[in-house]
Amino acid sequence: MKSIKHIVWSLLLMAVIASCGEDDNYPAPAEVFKGSIVDKETGEPLQTDIGPFTGGSGVRIRMMEYSWSATPQPYDMYTEMDGTFNNTKIFKGNYGVTVEGPFVAIPADTFDIAGTVEKNYEVEPFLRIEWVSEPVVNDDGTATVQVKISRGTANPDYQQALTEVWLYVSETQYVGAFSNANQTFSTMLTGATLPALDATVSITTGWPTGMPPMKPDAKQKFFPTYARNYFLRVGARINKQMIGTNVFNYTTVKEITTKAR
Repeated sequence: MKSIKHIVWSLLLMAVIASCGEDDNYPAPAEVFKGSIVDKETGEPLQTDIGPFTGGSGVRIRMMEYSWSATPQPYDMYTEMDGTFNNTKIFKGNYGVTVEGPFVAIPADTFDIAGTVEKNYEVEPFLRIEWVSEPVVNDDGTATVQVKISRGTANPDYQQALTEVWLYVSETQYVGAFSNANQTFSTMLTGATLPALDATVSITTGWPTGMPPMKPDAKQKFFPTYARNYFLRVGARINKQMIGTNVFNYTTVKEITTKAR
């Protein structure tokens, strides 16, 4: 009896070893899906956050592979801060693609991915935030910027009230609401301190919890007394949710060097 059991277990073990030695029948994902998200009016790259982060403030590209299932599990990827994307590890197949972010919703698209597929999506951002001038480094250990915030679309479904504006400060170029902002030197505008749309607004660093009159007892924070580099970016959002949160639109990133004092 023991010898029979031994033979059976030996045969099973040999089968397992043989199966492990077989080649995988499925080729590794090697197709390329790349492209960009651009402002439909200006043609400029859409400035966004990088994801996935809590709150999902970046641009999400949701892919549904219909080649194998009518109800596939979604595969999500996010763009870079300038709205570009480049995924070189996609399985060949038929996909439904939905692009979501701080812009007027655009229809889902269905197409085959084989080899390299490039898609460039033109969108209407909720807000358009433009630098009016270069940032100014002040002698007192702060920096001041000037920007203009305007509507990026005439669609009334996406013209909710402005709710929040931030001047984000970071030690790295990856700066935004859910990226690498330094909460000590960044400044938040809300409530009575919010700027009017289409007007030039000046924002000075160092008011991370809000500035007067919203925070009468707030105290401004100052950069260290030694010189160093920081990266600045202004973000703003309206009372409109996409991907489960009120997402931000942004300026490009500016670099400054503070003054020793």
